[in-house]
Amino acid sequence: MNDKNNTQEIKQWRHVFIEAISFSWLAWASLFGYIAVEISHGNPLVAGGLILAAAILAMNGLARTDFWLTSRGPNWWRHHKYLRFFHHITDEGELAGIFIGLIALSLLYFNGAHEHIHFAYKEAFTLLGIMSAANLAVLHMMPIMSFLEKIGGVRLVVIGGSLLSSLTGEPAASVFLADYLKKRVEEKDRAKLATGLAATIGSGGSFMPFAAPPILIVWGVLASKFGWGIPQLISFVGVGCFLHVLITTFRFSKYIKNIESPAEKLSSKGLVYLSLLALVILWHVIYPGTLLWIFDIIIGFTSWFVANKKYKNCNEDTLEEAFTAKWQPLILATLLMALEIIGIVADPLITTIAEQIPTTWPPLAIAFALFFITTWTSHFADNALASRVFIMIPVALIPVFSQPIAALLAASVIMGALFGGFLMIPANLPNFYLARTFKVTPGAWIRVSWHLYLTIAAYVGWIILKYFLII
Repeated sequence: MNDKNNTQEIKQWRHVFIEAISFSWLAWASLFGYIAVEISHGNPLVAGGLILAAAILAMNGLARTDFWLTSRGPNWWRHHKYLRFFHHITDEGELAGIFIGLIALSLLYFNGAHEHIHFAYKEAFTLLGIMSAANLAVLHMMPIMSFLEKIGGVRLVVIGGSLLSSLTGEPAASVFLADYLKKRVEEKDRAKLATGLAATIGSGGSFMPFAAPPILIVWGVLASKFGWGIPQLISFVGVGCFLHVLITTFRFSKYIKNIESPAEKLSSKGLVYLSLLALVILWHVIYPGTLLWIFDIIIGFTSWFVANKKYKNCNEDTLEEAFTAKWQPLILATLLMALEIIGIVADPLITTIAEQIPTTWPPLAIAFALFFITTWTSHFADNALASRVFIMIPVALIPVFSQPIAALLAASVIMGALFGGFLMIPANLPNFYLARTFKVTPGAWIRVSWHLYLTIAAYVGWIILKYFLII
């Protein structure tokens, strides 16, 4: 009997891993190719291309594996004595990116190239602190959403909540917007609402450098190479993103039902957590430094302990939610550093590509080329990776064009990354929570999301207008 059970268990393991590998075998092939090139001290351009392929395919492939296992895969593995642990892990795509980054870091040290490594620890601490504070405050955002609806209806809820992601971070915005609206949409329209929120939240986090990973990961470059501060970020990127939020909201808000509900009051505990979030944000804006990063770590520990206490005796249905609440800030902060390492390996390739761009092209044509290539890459990969990779092209073109034109090229990259994250679930972290809350499969998601592609007109129009304003 035991032999029969063992045989059945082995078959079950094989079934899961065969299906998982089938979604990511190209990623493994690219990764092993990259390792072989690095160990043999091969062409850095080839190494850069292979690691980009490995990262994009792994982050997309493992995310798809997760959705296969949770929606179409076997149910037995959720109760398996070993495999059940993996069922409650979220952020699979992000963990894949971290894995690729660790391998790249090891090989950089192996080849003696570690002196060129820039560890994005400041940005990682910033993301950890902001997201941890937002995790503490997110459940107390409902009174704010209720107030917005009272004065401006559901459209103001979507617009205001999406723009609040500039303060709370995009993942937190997806939580309070989805939780506020999830019971106000018919089943047939769930995918339309989920993808619409993905688009508005993705663009809404553009007003502060620390809210959206595609901006945060390149903020050091924007500040040092282009002289950007928050005013420049808003004037180059924020306006276009705001226009996109407005246009997109009017396209899908009709699917949200108007429901009369009593106004929610802000509790004293909620006021404390929201004040803490405001303090962390203001501190990052006014006086960042070592003391703040230590405070970010303290907030990270606090968020973990609060979540651990809250979910200590949680049931089967909330184990995945518990994992997200406890570990997501740390996972994202670590991913940010991993993507920076991947970007370092890919820099020679991107610089070579930048050198091939004809400088006789009109700057506006180059801006659109950068916008669309970043957008398309963001459809399949984490949009922070797309931003980190392609930002080096505007940097390489600084000697060719004036500073304002080069800044517009950089803005085009960022706007492309922010816009492109809505089309597929693995493209942006908030999409995972939205998909699970509204019960949208990857296939249903993409069948609906492409209908929002017309909203790209907001970005196209803004790039054209900004170009004529600065020439």
